[in-house]
Amino acid sequence: MNSQTNTVQADAVLAAHLGQNFVADRAIRLTSGGGDLSVVEGRVWLTRRSDLSDHVLFAGQRFRLRAGEEAVIEPWQAGESATVAWQARPQGLAALAFADVLRGLAFLAGRGAAGLAALARSAASSASRAQGRIA
Repeated sequence: MNSQTNTVQADAVLAAHLGQNFVADRAIRLTSGGGDLSVVEGRVWLTRRSDLSDHVLFAGQRFRLRAGEEAVIEPWQAGESATVAWQARPQGLAALAFADVLRGLAFLAGRGAAGLAALARSAASSASRAQGRIA
């Protein structure tokens, strides 16, 4: 990714948090807690990671992204640009707390898996020693 693309993405992220319009003149990745994308002017091509279909949005159309969805938008045709508005969905206190709980459970699951792997290695080592004594 070149620095020009990074600048556009940074502007898009800033605009997303401020609820402003921004110009999409190249591919821009939208990752967030969800929100509404509106096409103010022009046409955009929207691709979601979890969707087998691409979407073409025209001026006046909106598209809602759920929390955790990633999408890429770009102008419908090369050389065109489109003005889009992104209204991020505010994260509620309950959603943030739930995310913290899930992160904690993921951490514990990882620690548990590491413990089970160590136990399995120890059992394999003991079995190998026992097998050597039998022979």
